[in-house]
Amino acid sequence: MKVLFVFSGNSSYFEISPFIKAQAESLTKFGHRIDYYPVKGKGLWGYLSNITKLSKFIKKGDYEMVHSHYSFCGIVSALATKKPVVCSLMGSDVKKSGLWRFIIKYFVIHKWGKTIVKSLEMKKELGIEEVEVIPNGVDLELFKPLDKNACRIKLGWKQDSKIVIFVADPMRPEKNFSLAKKATENLNTQNVELKVVYPVPHKDIPLYLNAADLILSTSLWEGSPNIIKEAMACNCPIVSTNVGDVKWLLDGVEGCFITTKDPKDVADKIEKALNFRGKTMGREKLISLGLDSEHIAKKIIQVYEEVIYNTSKEKVYGL
Repeated sequence: MKVLFVFSGNSSYFEISPFIKAQAESLTKFGHRIDYYPVKGKGLWGYLSNITKLSKFIKKGDYEMVHSHYSFCGIVSALATKKPVVCSLMGSDVKKSGLWRFIIKYFVIHKWGKTIVKSLEMKKELGIEEVEVIPNGVDLELFKPLDKNACRIKLGWKQDSKIVIFVADPMRPEKNFSLAKKATENLNTQNVELKVVYPVPHKDIPLYLNAADLILSTSLWEGSPNIIKEAMACNCPIVSTNVGDVKWLLDGVEGCFITTKDPKDVADKIEKALNFRGKTMGREKLISLGLDSEHIAKKIIQVYEEVIYNTSKEKVYGL
């Protein structure tokens, strides 16, 4: 199958978002061809200005399917082609209100062949039963447990420090970095360092996860946060706010803690994670949930096949 991935091309650090590239690579392992189209432009009119260019690109490539990531890209794709469009919504998409929420729901129901959300919570918030819940998968060959001391030597980190990592852009308001700072300032444990791991090539993230004592996520909202699953694959202790599907992911995993947005509670959970002193069984839990990239790729391919079948049936019967 020949599929075009449409995504925002406005990132300052990554030409293609790591999770989009990882998903594409997982699909190519099953023999499918994935090409890329970055939508460049700011705001509504910036996105809409891509419609004609994208339409020509799709016709030239003769794609069977367009898979758009984020609602704006999905809207542009649906307006640019009559080819079947699958749209993956992210955490911020379902937070839209007013007119934008109405527009997104309209495209979900009437324009996109299928809509994918990352968690059951997103589906409930969107309020549309027909959407598919498919989180992003994790490449278990890339994300795996490594020797902590060896990783610290590679990074030049002190062996005796207690290191908490924050793997996100601290300037993004929804990542709530201020809470991470306040919480670490409230710690009773001495010699604790809070390190921001951003921007870092995706292939190097396992090194940081395995070198750290724990990963801290203080987001205000998420869909199904990739970094939490990647940390699980490395058996890294985790402290996270209760966003997206995090509670479901970490349920029963010792050394991983859900916190409120109270800095004192976050600090308390960090102390508990630091006292855990070891590797978790997060990888085992991740595998049991079927969240490796191979299983997720199979689910996405099934969605593609269903949409193409439905599109063909509509053409035959004039539906």
